[in-house]
Amino acid sequence: MSPAGHPHLPPSDQAEVLRKLAEAAARVGGEVAREAFGRRQVVSLKPDRSEVTEVDFAAQRAIVDYLRARRPDDAFVGEESEDVERGPATVPSDVETWWIIDPIDGTRNYIRGVPSFSCSVAAMRGGLPVAGAVYEPIADLMYSAAAGGGARINGRRVKVHGCDADPPAAAPEKLLVAVPSARREATRALVSLVVERHVVRNYGSVALHLAMVAAGQLDAAAAGNPKLWDIAAGLLLVTEAGGVVSSPSGAPILPIDPGAGVGRELPVLAGSRAAHARLLRELGASRG
Repeated sequence: MSPAGHPHLPPSDQAEVLRKLAEAAARVGGEVAREAFGRRQVVSLKPDRSEVTEVDFAAQRAIVDYLRARRPDDAFVGEESEDVERGPATVPSDVETWWIIDPIDGTRNYIRGVPSFSCSVAAMRGGLPVAGAVYEPIADLMYSAAAGGGARINGRRVKVHGCDADPPAAAPEKLLVAVPSARREATRALVSLVVERHVVRNYGSVALHLAMVAAGQLDAAAAGNPKLWDIAAGLLLVTEAGGVVSSPSGAPILPIDPGAGVGRELPVLAGSRAAHARLLRELGASRG
């Protein structure tokens, strides 16, 4: 039986194989980024005016090459479009597994020599992430998860903050919450509430924020305009660590069609069950 009885999720042994592949691929991309870190970068602007370097492209090519050599029938969606099938028009309709890749999440940090960025790789089936890894190259931290198999950091099982208590601990008086770098309507009220009532963090990488929630290093994280490649691995990490993910309004995010979802903004709120429920409750009360 597939984990949680979902027809699209692989049996646990297959999910574990995909998790190990995601880890290995994220490490491949992360090593490309780490080797070039601190050097002068050739920077260009994408259509959305965000910065990208030649290392982003090189890391993505390395990840895709690694995975294609082992999974030639799978499809790929990457933040940097070069040499990656990105939409349903180029992918056979019967493809079962999609790989979702963000070679460097935190490119602005990377360009400026700030050692806070990550490489995110996830496998999706039936619109759900079934395996994923978020690798922080400078710290050499590997966060990973498999559907039904829990979440890990460098091989050690992790859970969201307070999840190990019996019963699970209530949210602390002041939550530690990662907030977006940019103002977006989807998260404006939530960020204002967090700034007023809780403790704010921002490490410059949505994927890393979600991984840190899974590891209990943050109570919650909000993002206003992430794309699928920013969050695919992180959403699985949080849920497998015992946490909850939704839109900032509390609506479900998953499932997502990887082909149709390319380029869509996917606002997210993730946290321990207690933190997530508390933030939604406080947000509702603040609205009236």
